[in-house]
Amino acid sequence: MRPTSLLPLFGVSSALSTPINETKNANHIFNTIQDSMRQWGSSLHHNGVSYFLARVPAGTQFYHGTSKDTPVIGTEWLAFEPEHAMVFARPRGPPPPSSPPHDDTEPEGGHRELRKREGFEDFGPPHGHPLEDMENRAGYLHTYTAKKDLRLLYVDGMSAAKTDKGTLDSQDLVLFNGRLDDSPRGGFQENERAKIACELAANEWEGRIDGILRMEAGFEIILCDFERDLNSVRIIQVKQESRNGPPGGPGPMEKPHHGDLRKDDHGMRDDRGPRDRDSEHHGQRPRKDSKMRHDAHGPEGKDDTRRHGPGGPGGPGGPGGPGGPGGPGQGPDSSRWMRAVTARYHGIGGNRVSLNFDHFVSAFSYDTDLFQGKTLPRLASLTQKELTALRDEVTYMIKTYHPAEVCEDWQAIADMVVTRYSKQLAYFASGKIASMSDLQDEIETLMAPFIDFGNRDSQAEIERCVFQFVPDHALTEDSVAGGAVYGVTKRICSALFEAHGQKSLKKAVQEVHKLMEYLDWTTWKQCKGCDENEICVVPIWPMGTKEDYEHPRCKDADNPFGQGGESYWGGFHH
Repeated sequence: MRPTSLLPLFGVSSALSTPINETKNANHIFNTIQDSMRQWGSSLHHNGVSYFLARVPAGTQFYHGTSKDTPVIGTEWLAFEPEHAMVFARPRGPPPPSSPPHDDTEPEGGHRELRKREGFEDFGPPHGHPLEDMENRAGYLHTYTAKKDLRLLYVDGMSAAKTDKGTLDSQDLVLFNGRLDDSPRGGFQENERAKIACELAANEWEGRIDGILRMEAGFEIILCDFERDLNSVRIIQVKQESRNGPPGGPGPMEKPHHGDLRKDDHGMRDDRGPRDRDSEHHGQRPRKDSKMRHDAHGPEGKDDTRRHGPGGPGGPGGPGGPGGPGGPGQGPDSSRWMRAVTARYHGIGGNRVSLNFDHFVSAFSYDTDLFQGKTLPRLASLTQKELTALRDEVTYMIKTYHPAEVCEDWQAIADMVVTRYSKQLAYFASGKIASMSDLQDEIETLMAPFIDFGNRDSQAEIERCVFQFVPDHALTEDSVAGGAVYGVTKRICSALFEAHGQKSLKKAVQEVHKLMEYLDWTTWKQCKGCDENEICVVPIWPMGTKEDYEHPRCKDADNPFGQGGESYWGGFHH
């Protein structure tokens, strides 16, 4: 039975004459729908609080970077773009002399190559392993295709970003129910997330989910069973980058796409050594008495002068790594990766992922203030009872509905609303309109299709405006998406008629500004007129500055994060 505490707080009706209740969070749910599976909107609205059933069709191609030339067995990370995976297609060196003995009881797994490789990069070749031997080791790019339609749980926002800003709330506080801790394994605990997620998929979710879909600098899948779900297409050796590359280059944000999580009868296991992906660094040196090591996902502490990313001293991932002030600067990995990421700013493309917009779960449906006076929501604002109820609602969704079922494409509907009104609202608020009569003319031109000039009726005009894009047949009582799109379009239409009726230009423009603040569309931060060799830069963990967030701008694609500035992301998740 569906948890009653999570029923939507608003109802809708297909009868136009019947009043439709709205939710105060209609704008946030609308943005959740519009931003989903899009790098741009999900980077600015990076604290996701919603969950979707996702389908990836059979035959879709994926990529995985590693130091091994054999197909992955077990659980691992997949990238949708080859450039994303190539960041992790690097050789690994032996662990440093300070590495602790391998603990066979440790629930290992996932990205252990990171710690092995970074141990080499941090400390240089261990005694008895000269640099010349290490240079002969290779990195490999694996290509796979899906054997079947993959059923995934999509966690929205920048949910693969390891930050203290709230990007992990939807996993750690809700899905994983506080099972992660700050034990000496510490670090980013990505191994544990993968392990718990796949345990949930197999047990509580009754095998109805094949993995978790998340976003960082690119979209990734934590896939629970490579052998079962993927065909290995090819494995190729990638070009080795020079170990003496430009200083201060990008420390590729080592995490997904290398080192498989081997299974044993205890869950996850890897047979390749003592260093694992848990140790993705977050501003501190590894402790010699713990199993924690850093990978190349963020900056080391300021006192760390020895750390070098996977490219070796001065190479890609030179001193400072990727999350120093402003993030990484230049280098082939950074440029190649960021060009690929920004190409998918407004959609992953190719119908590679479809979401079920008729049945999804969002904490915005709660009558709770998730913002607490801040600009972005936090699930930490919920009580334990509410967190448990939200988790139960996700389980209910997974066990009741299917990612492939036919549903209304509410994202396409939201897109039509945004493309119709975004530029017009920005123009109305720009200060470029000289008089009230000029503004009234502009608004009237926009709203003319909804006005019967022979029989003026303000309520009928607003209703016609609202239902230009909202399909009344889809406004069922339990349609969260329908209620949100209805609420937003009604606010837009009402505000524009309100602005048109003002007597002063100042008050009319204030109405438009209030509307834009309510809508909070990310289209208004998009760069204009980037050259062919430039990309529009917004913070994408762990890269980017506060200035990049407030005022994204075009930057050289070969050096998108090398201009310095105060890091947007600040501290890292412990």
